[in-house]
Amino acid sequence: LAPFIFYKELIMATNIKASFVSATGTIDSSSGRIRGYSFVNNSTSIKEVILRDGGASGDTVLKVQLNSGGATDQYIEDAGIRYETNLHITVPTSAAGTVFTG
Repeated sequence: LAPFIFYKELIMATNIKASFVSATGTIDSSSGRIRGYSFVNNSTSIKEVILRDGGASGDTVLKVQLNSGGATDQYIEDAGIRYETNLHITVPTSAAGTVFTG
């Protein structure tokens, strides 16, 4: 009989960090992955939240449009959205939320 080889699926696990944001700034100063977000917009107009890799002028990795007076959340499965340098977020004054990274 030939030898049997059993493969076990590799499940990647990492610590997830939740960062509350209500102002523009850097969320994570090292590389990582966006795992999800939850935002609320307290304005009567549509606003945008922008997440960038590499500071305020870095490449846009995610842009979220927030409806007036609304909320949105998204949980990203599998490997998430990768950022190589750091994660910077631009938040309008009327919005706040939590970003999950890991």
